Amino acid sequence: MTKNKKQLNPKNGTARINFIPHFVRNPVFQRWAIVIGMGMILTFLLSPQVYLFTPEYKVGSIAAKDIKADRDFLVKDRSSTEQRKLEAAQSVNDIYDYDEDVPLRIGMAMAKAFIEMAETYHEIEQEKIDTAESKELLGLARQKFENLMGIALADREFNTFSKYKFSFDICNNNVKLIYSVYNRGMISREDFSGFVTEKSITIRNIKNQQENDESDLTSILNLQSAQALLEANARHILKNEHKDLVAASVSLLRRVIQPNLTFAKNATERRKELLVEAVKPVFYKVQKNEMILREGEKITAVHLDKLADLYSDREGKKFINISIFIGMFIAIILFSVVLYHISRTQTLSRTRSLNIDILMLGVAAIFQVLLVIVSIFICESIGRTFTIIPEGSCLFAIPFATATMLIVVLLNRDIGIIFAIFAAFLISFLFENQASMFFYSLMGSMVAAFKITDCKERSAFFKTGLLVGAVNLIIIISISLLEGKLFSTVTLFNLLPGAVGGILAAAVVTSILPLFESLFGYTTDIKLLELANLNQPIFQEMIMVAPGTYHHSVVVASMVETAAEAIGANSLLAKVSAYYHDIGKMKKSLYFIENQQGSENKLDKLSPKMSSLVIISHVKEGCELAKEYKLGKVITDIIKQHHGTRLVGYFYDKAQKDKNPSVRSIPEGDFRYPGPKPQSKEAGLVLLGDVVEASSRVLKNPTPSRIKSLVEDRINQVLMEGELNESELTFKDLSKITESFTRTLNGIFHQRIDYPESTTKESNGKKENDANSYRKPPEKSRSRHVKASSLH
Repeated sequence: MTKNKKQLNPKNGTARINFIPHFVRNPVFQRWAIVIGMGMILTFLLSPQVYLFTPEYKVGSIAAKDIKADRDFLVKDRSSTEQRKLEAAQSVNDIYDYDEDVPLRIGMAMAKAFIEMAETYHEIEQEKIDTAESKELLGLARQKFENLMGIALADREFNTFSKYKFSFDICNNNVKLIYSVYNRGMISREDFSGFVTEKSITIRNIKNQQENDESDLTSILNLQSAQALLEANARHILKNEHKDLVAASVSLLRRVIQPNLTFAKNATERRKELLVEAVKPVFYKVQKNEMILREGEKITAVHLDKLADLYSDREGKKFINISIFIGMFIAIILFSVVLYHISRTQTLSRTRSLNIDILMLGVAAIFQVLLVIVSIFICESIGRTFTIIPEGSCLFAIPFATATMLIVVLLNRDIGIIFAIFAAFLISFLFENQASMFFYSLMGSMVAAFKITDCKERSAFFKTGLLVGAVNLIIIISISLLEGKLFSTVTLFNLLPGAVGGILAAAVVTSILPLFESLFGYTTDIKLLELANLNQPIFQEMIMVAPGTYHHSVVVASMVETAAEAIGANSLLAKVSAYYHDIGKMKKSLYFIENQQGSENKLDKLSPKMSSLVIISHVKEGCELAKEYKLGKVITDIIKQHHGTRLVGYFYDKAQKDKNPSVRSIPEGDFRYPGPKPQSKEAGLVLLGDVVEASSRVLKNPTPSRIKSLVEDRINQVLMEGELNESELTFKDLSKITESFTRTLNGIFHQRIDYPESTTKESNGKKENDANSYRKPPEKSRSRHVKASSLH
């Protein structure tokens, strides 16, 4: 499949090129890429590596204490090893490639060139070609001559050879002259006259690849010597020729001569590398109790070599082992896949991207491992500083439950419990031969997962931390009983860090929770509680510009909250989403009937298509405002889904009745909301609450039976339209929603005593009605509300 696939841009219809391969956009590929990538990072963090707390030393610094060897070990002698490598490199002769066919190629090229020119002269004479055409032919022939010889022919040389019509005898004499030079010896661009006699070179025949070492380099000519020899030989070989022809031949051949011995740089360097690599390092032995470094002594490079080998080979040192790395990676991947399949049925919500959830779980696991590694470092530093604290006591203060609490708050308890098992499995690699730490971290995380589930306020973290700390104390006592150390001072020192560990976990989660919310787009209950505050600036603005929409949103929120509790959905999410579901109406508030003060309806002045666009646009504008106010993805999705793909029926019917055929021909799809359909129970509740509340406002004489009938009709209508097919709502849920909506609306439209009009009273000579008198709304206003119900 090609990578550069053209696609149509939905915004402007233009073609755009997609450079991302199709398989990269595949969710399954992305899921495995996340799992393998996170597995590699975790394996790298957990693999046995260098001693964590090896002291750092630098050349030139002063030693703070004496350091002795605690065993015999070998140290690489860098200077001796480098000296051997240098000697090995210097022992390699420079390699030169010898090409014995250079004079043959020059002679053949010259023969072809002279023949071309001679034939051209012969053609001119035979066909008696006029002067102009003959010049053109000679020009072309000269060009061929120069191409064959690979050099430019000077005018003086051309004129001289032309005088003799490029006779083949001249060519033969020139070839003899060339061979007389090459027969004298090899020709190189370099001057070997200054080479020391002990230095030899390796000459490699490029034809048969045979090599010979040559120490006598006096026979090798450089280009200047070869050209001088050419001139000397010309006086003998061309002694019977005219001076002008001798001069032209020598001038041409000086530029024709090429080296047949060239330096093979790559081959020489490769041979040196092979010899250097074959050099074995030189070692010297450091004996046990040998003084490596004395206090106050300046550290040298030799000291650093000894210290590096001392700490790298120390007993208990952890080595990077490829087999351990691969084994641990496979174990982590298998464990991750098994836990994923166990948790798959629980939970990863459809309202979020599954891959985002998996990525967040991986990041949380890495964060937990890094947190434990840093905590171990701090604990060991404290242990070295305060020797009164027993070794390992501070480890019980490590906040093992941090990531589990984070997962429960961001996802749910079931995933948190499974993650606690995974985190304890990972952490066990950091504590060699300490199975008790696996048990300790697992139990604390499990308790945190169960306690933090209903997190509706910040204090819940502190309460959970206290409970985890208390459970840590019990676990420490049980571990001491198993080890037979219950009444030892070590147990007493372990108890305080155990209590601190739970509180630290709560503190860390409180501080990093906003970061995870922002990075991965999660909206926690705590965030929802903040958004549910009706004193938010957006609600203050809504009251001013869209009071009817504000009232509608508050009523819908009240309806969906109680309904969500009845069906076991997230009532807080449903309520907050209902508060914000119509914020897009603030952009064009006066086009919506509930916000209009007078009898004029702005939509009456627009065409049905334009009216429907205005109504539908409030969903898109609501999503833009949600992004501006950072409401989070889950609320933005519900805003996008709260009308599903329903039809704006009033304006569609109006378009169908229009006298203009072009208006009647507008497709039904142009009058539908873009969707998608509700993807969660909460989104489905908001859609139903929005429809029922809008319809209830035009209900005449709202008795309980009429209210129930209205609720059932509207829910059945939405159900038959298929808008709830993807919302996870069951028929049982719909029955409970019907009962809840009916109960809430009965509370809103509860029966009041119909007080008769009070007798009019005279006040300053005028009649005045009592303030509590009932006034029937005008019919015109009521009819406008009937239209409004179809706009929702």
